[in-house]
Amino acid sequence: MFDSQSPDQSQRPPKAVPVSHLAREAKWAIDTPRSYLVPVLLWFTSGQGRFNIDGEMHGYTAHNAIFLPANTAHACEACGRTQGTALFLGPRADLPVPAQTLHLRLTSLMQQTEMNDLVEGFRRDCAAGGPFATETLYHRAALIGLCLSRQMLRLGLNPALPKSTAQPDFGTLRRSADHGS
Repeated sequence: MFDSQSPDQSQRPPKAVPVSHLAREAKWAIDTPRSYLVPVLLWFTSGQGRFNIDGEMHGYTAHNAIFLPANTAHACEACGRTQGTALFLGPRADLPVPAQTLHLRLTSLMQQTEMNDLVEGFRRDCAAGGPFATETLYHRAALIGLCLSRQMLRLGLNPALPKSTAQPDFGTLRRSADHGS
């Protein structure tokens, strides 16, 4: 259901899924690795558990964000009543998300509130649908990716965003005649 290997892009729309549902329906187990064809953000708001990426075991608790780029093999286990949201950010290759896995332990209230607001906005727009839903979700996913990249910079890591998100050069002064017709 969530880790479909279908090449059809429409089979992998952006979606938000409660972690409890994902753990139950996808049968999360630490010895059952899986991967997804789209980038995924796991945002935990309560509880705890373990996850394994590239043979390294890590623990997570409330206010932890785990970002998995597309096709990242991983295994997760939720212990007890773990709550949170899994955001499947969609198949667009130009999405400005980090190229490597990331585990953030957000300790400040400001960081936690920012992530909660981003996740809740994405979840709400997934449920609402409507006109421009695909574009709205793309831009919400881009904001989440940029938030993760900012957190990486604070940690001294290079987020390595896709080339299409490089900033344009505004350093050169040009006259209107230079723009051509």
